[in-house]
Amino acid sequence: MKLPSIHYLYTQAKNSAMRFPVTLLASLLGVIISIYLVENEGENEQLLPLINLTLCAGLGIPLFFCLKVFSEKVKLPPAKSIALTIFGAVLLVLLYFTFPSSEETANTSVPYIRYTIYNIALHLLVSFAPFIKGRQLNGFWQYNRHLFTRIILSVIYSGVLYVGIVLAMGSLDLLFDVKIRGERYFEVFIIISGFFNTWFFISGMPDNFDELDELDYYPFGLKVFSQYILLPLLLLYLFILYAYGAKIVMLWDWPKGIVSWLIVAVSVLGILTFLLIHPYGQKEENSWIRKFTKAYYFIVVPLVGMLFMAISMRVADYGITINRYIIILLGVWLTLLCAYFIIGKNNIKFIPISLCVMILLMSFGPWSMFSVSERSQAARLESLLTDYGLLKDGKIVNEQILVIDSNFYSQQVEYPNQMLMNDSLCNEVKSILDYMDDFHGFNSIKSWYSEDYAAQLEAYNLSTKRWNRINEAEVYMKALGLEYRYYYTNYENTYFSYSTSYHQQVSEIKGYDYLVDINYYYYYESNTNNNAIQFTIDSIPYTLMRTDKDHYYFNVYQDKESILSMDIDQLKDKLIQKYGSNYQNELPHTEMRITGEQNGIHYRLELQNMNFRTENGKTSIESINGKLLLRFEPGSPIEKSMEEH
Repeated sequence: MKLPSIHYLYTQAKNSAMRFPVTLLASLLGVIISIYLVENEGENEQLLPLINLTLCAGLGIPLFFCLKVFSEKVKLPPAKSIALTIFGAVLLVLLYFTFPSSEETANTSVPYIRYTIYNIALHLLVSFAPFIKGRQLNGFWQYNRHLFTRIILSVIYSGVLYVGIVLAMGSLDLLFDVKIRGERYFEVFIIISGFFNTWFFISGMPDNFDELDELDYYPFGLKVFSQYILLPLLLLYLFILYAYGAKIVMLWDWPKGIVSWLIVAVSVLGILTFLLIHPYGQKEENSWIRKFTKAYYFIVVPLVGMLFMAISMRVADYGITINRYIIILLGVWLTLLCAYFIIGKNNIKFIPISLCVMILLMSFGPWSMFSVSERSQAARLESLLTDYGLLKDGKIVNEQILVIDSNFYSQQVEYPNQMLMNDSLCNEVKSILDYMDDFHGFNSIKSWYSEDYAAQLEAYNLSTKRWNRINEAEVYMKALGLEYRYYYTNYENTYFSYSTSYHQQVSEIKGYDYLVDINYYYYYESNTNNNAIQFTIDSIPYTLMRTDKDHYYFNVYQDKESILSMDIDQLKDKLIQKYGSNYQNELPHTEMRITGEQNGIHYRLELQNMNFRTENGKTSIESINGKLLLRFEPGSPIEKSMEEH
C-alpha cells in the first residue's frame, strides 16, 4: 500500500480550504472564542454574548457545508452561490439575536432548545442536501456512506492526535519541569476537535456528486456489521418489546412511560439497519432483504400503537411537556414512515427529509412544542387551583404579597391555602411551577397575581451575584399561599422533621433567669451517660436526660433526684396531627414551645428542630435541638438549696 506524500496531503488540505472557506472560517471563529472563554472563565460574568457567538459559529459549520454542496450539485453560478452563503450568514445573525444577552430572571432555556433543534435539522440536511433534486438513490446512499466513513476517520485521527499531543505535553512537564497550565490541555482539545477535525472531514468530500450514482461499491465490512450484528440485535429488541406488549394484554398492566423511548430507539435502530443494507437488497440474490424491510414496517405498527397508549396516559395525568411533545412527534413520524413504505414506496431519502421538515415546523408558531407545552401546563395549573379554591375569577385567593429584596428568605410568610390541598397536590403545583421556571417562564400566569413579580425579580436578580439570586418558582408558589417544598410520603422507613425558621431569630427571655442549650440525640440511648446534658447553675450541677424508654420526657436531675419533667410526647403528637409526617421547615416558634411549672421551677423549652423516623408504623424521635429557659421561684425548695449551697 502506497502512503500519500506530504505534497499530496498539502494539496488536499489546500483544495478543501479553497472549496469550503466559509465552513473553515466558522470553525476557526468558534475555536478562537472558545479559547478566550477558557482563559477568562470566572473573571467576567458577562460572557453569555460570546457563548452565543460560539454557538452560532458552531451552527455555521453544517450550514455553510450544506449550502456549498447544494450549490455544487445544482451547479449554481458563482454569484448565486455567494448570495446563498450571505443568506446563510444573515440567518446566523438573526439566530444570534434570539439568544438572551444576559442571565436574567426570564426563562433562557427555550432559545437554546430551539438552537439544538436547528442543529439536528442541519445535520439531517447534510445527509441529503446534494440530492434534494432528482431520485439518484444509489448516489444518495453512496454519499451518506462517504459521510459516515469520514466521520469515523475524523474521530479516530483527531483522538489519536489529541492523545499524542497531551502525552507530549505531560512528558515535558514530568521530564523537564516545563510547567503547563491545566487550561492548555482543554484548549488543545478545542483546536483539534473544532478546527482540525472539521478540516480533515471536509478534505475527503467527493467533488462530483453525479458520479456517485454510478458507483458500484459496497464495503464488505459494512454488510457484515449490519447483517450479523445490528440485525440480530434488532430482532432481540423487537422480541423484548413484543413480550412486554403481551404482558400488557394478559395482565392488563398499563405500559410504563419509559417504553415510549425504548420503542423510538428500537424503531430508529431498525431504520438505520435497513438503510445500511439497502444496496444489497436491490440485488436479485438478496430479495429477502426487500421483503424483510417491508415486513419490518408492519411489525413496527403495533409498537407505535403501544407508544401512543403509553404517552397518552402520561399526557392525561400530567399534561404535555416538551419531552412528551417530542415523543408524540416521533410517534407521528414513525406512523408516517410505516404508511409510506407499507404502500410500496421505496425512496429512502424520504426518511431524513421527512424528519428534518417535521422538527423544523414544530420549532416555531402556536403549534410548536414550546407553545403547546406552555399552554398545557398553564391550563393544568389553572384547573388545579380553581378546583381547590385557590383561584377565582382569574385571581389568586388569599394571595401573599412578597417583598423582593435581599431579605426575601428571612421575611415571615403565611400559607393560608396550605390546608386546602394535600401533600401530593402541593407537590404537583410545585412540579408545574418548577417546569415553567425551567422552560417557559411565568408570562402565561402572571395576570393571576396583583404584583408584577417578573419585573421585580428581573431588576433584583440582574443586580445580584448568581448564587444570591431568588428562585422565581419559589416566589410564585409562596405568593399562592403555599409553602415551596416537596413532601416525601409513602416510604416504608420515613424520615421527617419539624423546625422553626433557619434565619437568625431573637428569643424573648423576659421572665427567666437561665438559658441552657439543648442538643439531644436519641440514638445514643444504649449508653445514657453519653446522651446526658450536664450544666451548672450557681455551682450546683444538673443533668438533663431521658430515662423512660416508652415515653419521650426530658428529666432534669439534681443529686440523682428528678426535679423537673417535660413531656415531649404531647408536643410530638400535636405536631404530627396538624402537619402529618412531612418536612416542615418554617413553623412558628410558638408551635415548637413547651411551657410549665413544677416544684417551683418555671420553664420554657424553645425547640428549633425535631427529627423523626417512622418504621413499621411506629414514630420515634431521632434528635431534638433548642434552648431551655429556667426560673426558680423565691422560697421554693430548689431556691433554698441554692442559697444553702
